[in-house]
Amino acid sequence: MSGRVDLIYVDADVHVRGDVSAPLEGLPADRIGAVQDEFNPAVGQCPALPGVAERWPHLVGRTYFNAGMLWVPAPMLDPMRTGVQRALVRGRQYIKHNDQCALNLWLLASGAAHPVEPVFNRFEVDRFLQRGDWVRRVLRRPVTRRDGHVVHFVGAHKPWMRSCPGTEDVRAYRQQMHRTLRHLAGAGAR
Repeated sequence: MSGRVDLIYVDADVHVRGDVSAPLEGLPADRIGAVQDEFNPAVGQCPALPGVAERWPHLVGRTYFNAGMLWVPAPMLDPMRTGVQRALVRGRQYIKHNDQCALNLWLLASGAAHPVEPVFNRFEVDRFLQRGDWVRRVLRRPVTRRDGHVVHFVGAHKPWMRSCPGTEDVRAYRQQMHRTLRHLAGAGAR
């Protein structure tokens, strides 16, 4: 390896099922690795970043990224933090999904995004299918596919909550969480 220091950010509502270091291989030192959002795939074609398409029509169709998994070379941490903070303040009228929209505003302005394959941030959709078929109309992939290296739980019911329906992915997340908590307790964490 090059000896470069990188950070892999993983949301708490993400279950890692495969090797997430692969995107670091082709990641330029001046880019942030991110995966296109499955429910909000592009600017002006989804509810995310309301008003951006009207204000900057040249951005219509540009990729909107999910912030649940990020691959960041250490030198990009400060520019990303500063850019997202500015976007939160200066672009608050365009923000619907908090820090994720702010991140996308900065990525659009800076050109610092490096697309990562979709298997590194797949939404867990089984719970949505229990309530209706709308998810089939929104996703661009077969909803029964299990090729994700990462399963991201979206919506109000997170897998650590008792109110979250017990799908196969939720059970796998909970098992991993229990193993992790036992490991931390064994290491002396409180």
